[in-house]
Amino acid sequence: MVKNKVVKCVPNFLTVVNLILGITAILFAIKLEHPQKLLIITALILLGAIADVADGYAARKFNAVTSVGKQLDSFADLVTFGIAPIALVNYISPCDYFGIVTISSLMFVCAGVFRLIRYNLRDFTKHFTGLPITAAGVTLTLYCALYRIVHVNLPTAADSTITVSLMVLLSLFMVSRVKVRRIV
Repeated sequence: MVKNKVVKCVPNFLTVVNLILGITAILFAIKLEHPQKLLIITALILLGAIADVADGYAARKFNAVTSVGKQLDSFADLVTFGIAPIALVNYISPCDYFGIVTISSLMFVCAGVFRLIRYNLRDFTKHFTGLPITAAGVTLTLYCALYRIVHVNLPTAADSTITVSLMVLLSLFMVSRVKVRRIV
């Protein structure tokens, strides 16, 4: 009996790990000065993605799917794959032209919130509607890491245009009605 209760806590524990990784990534982005800052933030978000996949798998495997778990998962996903990647974008962004990166950042987070709300209100057992925020956040994170690793020397306007275009595209895919098959 006790073992069963402990096993049913595993998914929520993994979700909290995801949340902590996201919060830590945000804190690194806004506070810490470290030579490997980009690598650390990227690793934290990618580890959050692993925890996110694992929590869903564990919830289904242990028959521990709950409304509280679903809500907790959405809050963790918003932090780790909505806000943390935007903190990373604003860390690597050479310039904002005050507004364009900020507005597209807000659009990305709001699209993610809408996507999570839609997910929580419906049953998506075989497919998702719209790009999951996890996929969008990981894509944006990997873009930021590659952007800095490659050190593309584009004019600042082109830099911002590529970054903003990617954020807008991901935002549109999150709120779209496109069916995305579940992998796990």
